[in-house]
Amino acid sequence: MPIVVFVNREARANRRDPDRARRFASILGETGHVLAPASSDALAAEARQVAQDQPSIIGVHGGDGTLHWTVTALVRAYGERPLPPLALLPGGTMNVVASSLGILVQPEALLAQLAASERAVRPPSVLVRRCMKVQDEYGFVFGTGLITNFLEEYYAVGDYGTRRAIWILLRSVLSEATTRRYAKRIFRRFHGRVFVDGQILPWTALLGLGAATVSEIGLGFKLNHRADDHPGRFSVLAIHSSPLGLTWDLPAVRQGRGISPRRAWSALATRLVIEPDEPETVYTVDGDLYRAHGNLSVELGPALSFVRPRSG
Repeated sequence: MPIVVFVNREARANRRDPDRARRFASILGETGHVLAPASSDALAAEARQVAQDQPSIIGVHGGDGTLHWTVTALVRAYGERPLPPLALLPGGTMNVVASSLGILVQPEALLAQLAASERAVRPPSVLVRRCMKVQDEYGFVFGTGLITNFLEEYYAVGDYGTRRAIWILLRSVLSEATTRRYAKRIFRRFHGRVFVDGQILPWTALLGLGAATVSEIGLGFKLNHRADDHPGRFSVLAIHSSPLGLTWDLPAVRQGRGISPRRAWSALATRLVIEPDEPETVYTVDGDLYRAHGNLSVELGPALSFVRPRSG
């Protein structure tokens, strides 16, 4: 079985352009076909069938949430077997995994490359990146505290995008410097104990806590600046500063140098265990929000191969 492409029909780009799946199928021709599961159960069933059919390449069109859900379904379906190379076809509101990996090609152009390579029996060039296992899900960016507070506010209305994200950031900083009413929602701290590879951190009230195997979190900010340091580790970032203190680090984060060690602790790890004080913890995996009751665990997931687009 040659190429399979999963398309999220609910992704923002596909709601605006519902004909995209048909165009993808036309580009692939005899070299593959397109799947557009309508639910998580349908996605799991399609993933199990794909694991039996063993395609040469699996494409994923959508944003980070689509990638997270598809990778989770595929890892479960394949079990201990390695997945075939994944072709990232960005088409969501957030595409930080593709951006972090330097995959900046248009989806149709990459599909045309893959179809041509399939006809020529030429394997694609790939790069390898580990994912993380967060509870029972698989993804690339985990966070709680500041990042989930921000996402809850970001998703609170139906119309979201870059302008809304920037507005929330500016409003939060202005509120922190004045009335603090709005800032209290965004800058609520996580309270609990954090263990990194078995070692407990000294802070029990953190502005934010994250782990990732890719550097970006959106808007070009490379918050997880150590994510590329080691192929067999993920980065951990524990922010313990005041909210206004972080404003000094925004240029450095944008440039990939990270938050100052005076305001955040960072390390590389293979396991993160979180024991929250609150009965419920909101956390994110690749932009999707979850709620946990009890402890949280983040472990190193399997290595995944991603198709590296040809230049031009």
